[in-house]
Amino acid sequence: MEKMIQDFIESSKQQWDEEYKAQMWDYLSDMTEYARYSVVYGYIRKFAATEGILDMGCGAGNLYDLLTEQEKPAYVGVDLSEEAIKIASGKTDSPIFHCADINHYTPPRSFDVIVFNESLQYVPNTPAKLLEYAEFLTPGGVIVTSMYSHKNQQDPDYAMVEHKIQEMETCGSFEVVDKVSLFNHKAGLKWYIHVLKPNNTAKK
Repeated sequence: MEKMIQDFIESSKQQWDEEYKAQMWDYLSDMTEYARYSVVYGYIRKFAATEGILDMGCGAGNLYDLLTEQEKPAYVGVDLSEEAIKIASGKTDSPIFHCADINHYTPPRSFDVIVFNESLQYVPNTPAKLLEYAEFLTPGGVIVTSMYSHKNQQDPDYAMVEHKIQEMETCGSFEVVDKVSLFNHKAGLKWYIHVLKPNNTAKK
């Protein structure tokens, strides 16, 4: 019998709040994560225009920290954790950080770039959800995704990420504008980063 691959990781707001209070996610600002954020930010610089960036799963605002002062006003960050949003909101006087569920959030407007930075692991039926968000891209806009590839290939999360990537690349709804495999040799960490553009000829 073929082994079932899980579609997503279940989590809760309470769980995320407790983990942020316990500073479990502070390491995301460490040097080991900097290359990943830099690649994601590089794509933002390439594609962002006047309508800016929607950061789904923004956490404590680490990606926001990389933006220039000219880019920040058109940025919106969303995260399930109220604790993370409190930290992020302390970085600006503008009300640009919002607490909401990635699976039920409706963007307030269109954006040039929508980022899913280590957040698609918590989304069921990835292609369908990405298509929902693609409706809020400006003409020529892109989706940028980053997903961590687990060191242990026997870990169920490793198979889940590989499956999600295959779904994104083969569903026919998106053109893969670019794909990068990023490996941090010092930490032994690997990520997949995609730039996706909606395929307007695909049937939704």
